[in-house]
Amino acid sequence: MNFLITYLFLSIGVLMAQDEFNTNVSINSAVVIRSRSMSVDFWTPERMKAAKEPVVILPPNGKNTSRSFSISNNGPQATILGRTPAATSPLGRALNVRGRYVATTGRVFWSCSVNIMSYCSASVVASTSGDVIVTAGHCVYDTSTLQWLTNCNWIFVPAYYNGTAPYGKWPAREVAALTSWTQSSPNYNNDVGFVALSLLNGRHITELTGSQSVGFNYPRNQPTYSFGYPLNLDQGEILQVCTGIPGVSKYTTNGYAGQGLSNCYMTGGCSGGPWLQQFDESTGIGVTYSVNSFTYSLAPNTINGPVFDSNIQSLWNYITAR
Repeated sequence: MNFLITYLFLSIGVLMAQDEFNTNVSINSAVVIRSRSMSVDFWTPERMKAAKEPVVILPPNGKNTSRSFSISNNGPQATILGRTPAATSPLGRALNVRGRYVATTGRVFWSCSVNIMSYCSASVVASTSGDVIVTAGHCVYDTSTLQWLTNCNWIFVPAYYNGTAPYGKWPAREVAALTSWTQSSPNYNNDVGFVALSLLNGRHITELTGSQSVGFNYPRNQPTYSFGYPLNLDQGEILQVCTGIPGVSKYTTNGYAGQGLSNCYMTGGCSGGPWLQQFDESTGIGVTYSVNSFTYSLAPNTINGPVFDSNIQSLWNYITAR
């Protein structure tokens, strides 16, 4: 028997196969081949506000820039601390007043056809390069076409608000996801993608926005804040939040081991938004340990998210210095 799940950036359902998930833990990475200026210039305020359904039509005969790397799967709980915005940046000083979560959370956009514009949520996390964001795997890779979305006018807009990009539009330069996600029968335990962004005016994104800490193998059932831009609330134009203590996901088919955050009414558009533990409301700082992934028809008003385990840590280890 198949159960209906829904990507949080979708308004339609998809069916998951009943086969056991592929346990292969290796990394699939791609260098972005789309012109940086073309990606940024494409996204006018009108197009950003019009982005809704993530229907992807990829251009044919795209250049193959993918490659795979083996990784390990072990390790204790680990935390990589985020950073504050650069003290020399007037934007950074302003962000300290508003709370870091406002600046580090934003929307990612892509369009593989001029008339089809899609979006998800994402956030800036700690990295060696100062350029890395995290989102859901299905916001960077289309498992139906087996193609990277990051070659389709893909950008990140931190602190997105009602068609505006207060801290700029940031194109991607490299993307990475686990190969257990980048296949036709993906492993939803690994619905995570990390993206290394290009510099903007010679600066790293964390110089302007700061970054959230990122945690791996964190304890479950802890107070959690989930952020995102769902279509059903303010048309996805304003950042929203759900809070609570997640429990075991009601979706347990195929070895899914993620958590479910109940009493949350965010729907399509919040995919990829961060789950934070140890969140301080006065500063907007916490530890990112999961992302919004999917909803499940038998557990309404519940967001499911994968726990960042050692596999996801290996993925971060790869992208952090890219």
